[in-house]
Amino acid sequence: MEGKSIFREYLRPILFTLLVIAAGSGALYQEGYFTKSQAINPMIFGDMAIKVVFEDETPELLAYVPADRLSSVPTLIGEPVPEEDSMVLGYAEAKDMAEENNITISQALWGYDVDEGFLGDSIRVTGMLKRTDTLMDMMHILPKGRFDSIQPAERITVKFTDEKMPKFFYYIRPDGTNIPRGIRFAMGGMMDYERLKNEKTVVSLDILGLDLHIRQNKTYLPLIIGSEEAKMMMGEKLFAKTGDKIEGFFGKDVVIAGVLAPTGTVLDMFHYMPEE
Repeated sequence: MEGKSIFREYLRPILFTLLVIAAGSGALYQEGYFTKSQAINPMIFGDMAIKVVFEDETPELLAYVPADRLSSVPTLIGEPVPEEDSMVLGYAEAKDMAEENNITISQALWGYDVDEGFLGDSIRVTGMLKRTDTLMDMMHILPKGRFDSIQPAERITVKFTDEKMPKFFYYIRPDGTNIPRGIRFAMGGMMDYERLKNEKTVVSLDILGLDLHIRQNKTYLPLIIGSEEAKMMMGEKLFAKTGDKIEGFFGKDVVIAGVLAPTGTVLDMFHYMPEE
């Protein structure tokens, strides 16, 4: 019985490898059994170090994840934890890189070298994670030394909702020099962001349902939202238009300064606020 159990345990990956070899590298990315979305513990994002670098105007997402947290993430190929000078790719990033570099099935299975400018020196790809339908799908996961060495880059902060859902924050410096280049707005814009950054807002408070109002000066931080995140927030009726205010947004009072037009990149999933 034990022999049969071991056989069943290894039969599926063996058959999959044979299938992919027979069908070619495109089989790795077909929407089917082997690439259906895999659930992961969202709290893993709280243990990550994340930053974004720009290749021209294209954002690339880099991450370091402690080995004990990453080891439980399911892979399609290879191991989830990168070695000293190797890299593991999220599903969507692996697919894009394979298409751009004409990666063969043999390379995908046994590893291949890439030489991307934003990564510095050449690095070997040794694994590909299964699809998670999270930001992890877009990540280049690196060992800590390699992750820390890549500059310049913008650090991404992770915060969690009460429901333990991760939200990603990109902080804009006071001089605005790290605003992503080439962004366009579907609502509002940088003029609204600058105007609201130091503006005192007068608010009226209804006290205990009585027709009594107290007026006070209050400062709201301007918030720009990526298109995908804005879609979720508008669906939850957190705001409807620029100028709307949200009290206690992850501990801050904010006013909506803009919504980015869709980019098809990680920028769609960020919140953009002034650096503190």
